[in-house]
Amino acid sequence: MYIHADNTAEFRQKIVYQFEEDFKGQIVGLGRAGKMPSGFEIDSHPKVQAAKNGAELTDVTSEVTEEANGYTVRVYNPGQEGDTVEVELTWNLKNLLFLYDDIAELNWQPLTDSSGTIGKFEFHVRGDKGAEKLFFHTGQLFREGTVEKSNLAYTIRLDDLPPKRGVELHAYWPRTVFASARDQGLKGNRLEEFNKVEDSIVKEKEQSKQLVTWVFPSILSISLLLSICFYFIYRRKTTPSVKYAKNHRLYEPPMELEPMVLSEAVYSTSLEEVSPLVKGAGKFTFDQLIQATLLDVIDRGNVSIISEGDAVGLRLVKEDGLSSFEKDCLNLAFSGKKEETLSNLFADYKVSDSLYRRAKVSDEKRIQAKGRQLKSSFEEVLNQMQEGVRNRVTFWGLPDYYRSLTGGEKALQVGMGVLTILPLFIGFGLFLYSLDVYGYLYFLLPILGFLGLILAVFYYWKLRLDNRDGVLNEAGAEVYYLWTSFENMLREIARLDQAELESIVVWNRLLVYATLFGYADKVSHLMKVHQIKVENPDINLYVAYGWHSMFYHSSAQMSQYASVANTASTYSVSSGSGSSGGGFSGGGGGGSIGAF
Repeated sequence: MYIHADNTAEFRQKIVYQFEEDFKGQIVGLGRAGKMPSGFEIDSHPKVQAAKNGAELTDVTSEVTEEANGYTVRVYNPGQEGDTVEVELTWNLKNLLFLYDDIAELNWQPLTDSSGTIGKFEFHVRGDKGAEKLFFHTGQLFREGTVEKSNLAYTIRLDDLPPKRGVELHAYWPRTVFASARDQGLKGNRLEEFNKVEDSIVKEKEQSKQLVTWVFPSILSISLLLSICFYFIYRRKTTPSVKYAKNHRLYEPPMELEPMVLSEAVYSTSLEEVSPLVKGAGKFTFDQLIQATLLDVIDRGNVSIISEGDAVGLRLVKEDGLSSFEKDCLNLAFSGKKEETLSNLFADYKVSDSLYRRAKVSDEKRIQAKGRQLKSSFEEVLNQMQEGVRNRVTFWGLPDYYRSLTGGEKALQVGMGVLTILPLFIGFGLFLYSLDVYGYLYFLLPILGFLGLILAVFYYWKLRLDNRDGVLNEAGAEVYYLWTSFENMLREIARLDQAELESIVVWNRLLVYATLFGYADKVSHLMKVHQIKVENPDINLYVAYGWHSMFYHSSAQMSQYASVANTASTYSVSSGSGSSGGGFSGGGGGGSIGAF
């Protein structure tokens, strides 16, 4: 741009497009919106030139449209993907500068919008006399261009200006340089106010950058550290005072309890909480509880294993010594019969996803009714079994091994949650805001947000059962330690030496509890390799023929049936169907770059 002494200017734009798709032409605009000097005018007939792939075009067709806030030039110059097009426009401007008593001020935004990123932005300001000072603003963007002065000219350079962003020129000359220009009636001096505006822009941008790069990250970091401190305080308050060795091993069960009773009393895991209908959490899975209970009643002689050819089944021998919940469990597994093959256990609930696969809208009510009937029946049996388990806990006179959380402990949990959720949302939110508003990639913010997410997941995983079950009291901690020591032995049983193996007496009970804890394959394999026999011939057959996996899959069928019934109960067939802002000095004008 060249500014003359009579306050007119020649503004020449050269835009280089590199197209990644076919196009019909280019669009260039120049505006007069906002705060502009009195009498500012844009010549409505700019000179338009164009070149494509280095060859100048002689038959360029263009159309100038006057709009409320300026002019838009459409250059009809079609092309293909990969073309490089240069468009050059020359505009004549009048009364571009504000003329005060002491200075002539340039406060202009030559560009307020672009449809894509501008890879290299370069602007030259020349005149009959050079400006005393010239500032280049990119709005709220933290990235600034470079301004170089050479004799009477200023050159501004900026790389990678994001889309839909504006730039502004703010400069001043001594008023005497434009003595021949028509007076605009602006009285008073402006230089002091000019300097104040520039100082405020620098201060505002510096404050914004400090907030994004230092203040907020510091607050979020402190928040995460406090949440970790709260977690350790919470753990200290909820952990029993007596400390127990972590790697201790116990070679026989600490107590003779039925698997479901052990789960309820010592691990506070009930059938209702791990039911396949609710996908709950606990120490044991529903399948482990069922399988261990079946093996327990086999070991006690109430049920025997029958084998005819390849078919393996179970037969109820006697009910003497069975608790009510064990009778209910066998009734559930045998469907009211006295014996059943393993492959046909839980036959009353047998259902597959073929019930609703490829179903029609007209089948919805039938499918839902079947699902609700199976689900309701299963829930009723499960509630009855769980009531029997609780009665059995009372029968054994087992104390309550858990206590409820205190108000202070609950408050610590809330504090942990708040202090991790805030960095999670603020970290990611502020990162996106900084990128959108300031064009600034500051990766510490999403890192802090990600740490908040990790801590939130960690706290949830660690504390979810505390809220449901409470925490161990002193008596519970001792019993829990003994069973943990027994579990340690089961986990490491394959590495035990001969003397340690010989110290194990009750291998049959060991196998029952190993099934509950998920180590049945290890114990069964060890018994087979060392040819360890027990008094119960059914257990010996179970080990000799490696029926563990067969028992596991048959007992797991109930979970599959319940899951299908749960889905069917709610089954439904789907049916298809630019202006001044922060970081600018308030200049008007406007300009746009795009293509069509």
